[in-house]
Amino acid sequence: MKKKSIIVKHLKRIIIGIVSIFILIIAGLAIYSSTSYKALPEMDQAIDAIDFNNINRLETNTYIKYDVLDPKANIIFIPGGLVSPKSYEYLAAKLAEQGYNVTIVKALFNLAILTPNASKKYIDPNLENIIIGHSLGGVVASMVASKNEAISKIIMLGSYPIKDITSQESLFITAEHDMLMDQDKFDDSLMYVNEQNTTFEITGGNHAQFGWYGPQKGDGKADITTLEQQNIVVSKIIEFLDFDTEY
Repeated sequence: MKKKSIIVKHLKRIIIGIVSIFILIIAGLAIYSSTSYKALPEMDQAIDAIDFNNINRLETNTYIKYDVLDPKANIIFIPGGLVSPKSYEYLAAKLAEQGYNVTIVKALFNLAILTPNASKKYIDPNLENIIIGHSLGGVVASMVASKNEAISKIIMLGSYPIKDITSQESLFITAEHDMLMDQDKFDDSLMYVNEQNTTFEITGGNHAQFGWYGPQKGDGKADITTLEQQNIVVSKIIEFLDFDTEY
């Protein structure tokens, strides 16, 4: 009985230790993610100018969704690391205005890399599926696309793939003053794409203005406004998806 009691005590200590470590990890992630970049009020003013007659917005704990009547395709958007999902609502709303369903995935602790498969649930079996990712979100997007044939196209904003996406058409939008994307890793990552990949550099743009959350530490200074860069991004995405639109 004494031996059994000692074993039980050891097991309790192990369990308490594991739980304590888990709590510390969660607390650490919560503190770390509290520094996330948040959407600027100016973005809401720009969104107010968008025609919402055909757009329905829905927000839950796991996503922000813009749905339209008779959508051309389904877009899944993965935010950059430590960036609030709301920072990409202008891009989402503009793409919805052009006839697309768009879902911005809310990542755990604003770090999509922690739950890379979370975005799979937003794949629509009845529509063409496109996945877009900014920065770390683009890395995660490549992980998702590489395992899902239902995703036909992948678009990366200031980002690069780490998995084989030769089964998808790819668009890489970079920016002249982006100081946060590793150019060497970008060049090396081209081994993962097929001949149908397209690269476009935004003159005067930077890394942070792929979202709408203000300056980012370590980034270059943009020569164009956030609105200008975002509209260029939308224009190039629409062009890549082979639908006519005017800006």
